[in-house]
Amino acid sequence: MPAPITNLLSRANPDADQLRRGDLLYTIHELSRLISTYFDKVMEPHNLTRAQWWAIMHIMLNEGQSQSDLARVMQMGRSAAGKLFDRLESKGWIERRPDADDQRLLRIFLAEGVGPAFDAIVSGGPALFETLLDGFSEDEERALLGGLRRIKENAERAVGESRRANLL
Repeated sequence: MPAPITNLLSRANPDADQLRRGDLLYTIHELSRLISTYFDKVMEPHNLTRAQWWAIMHIMLNEGQSQSDLARVMQMGRSAAGKLFDRLESKGWIERRPDADDQRLLRIFLAEGVGPAFDAIVSGGPALFETLLDGFSEDEERALLGGLRRIKENAERAVGESRRANLL
């Protein structure tokens, strides 16, 4: 380990539990980054990024929501989500339609043009799963998923509590 890191760790004086827990969360973070990188590489021939796939899945599950509501669901800023929706719209994968009651409000819908991108996701998924989950039994996958869902719930609760505390 480089000297500056060793010096910082010795000042923090982490115990074995802190190191193990830090390693767990750091590994989850790195895993997320690696999955994104691998997904982008596999989907590159289809001109589809992980961020675009992620947005398509959220839109599919929340079709007809406003841009602002989708940004909130996706935990993105409205500006960043708007730029992502711009890219999806330019590819013909989504449509923005004015709200029937409020013309200023745009609602997001999947467009017919998303079909090939969706097909690439569906056909590429099994190979991605096989590669990344190689060597895991079904029971191990279930246990891992259960643990990750608990961490996610804890994180969502902590984020919600910190947001409420900041609003006071």
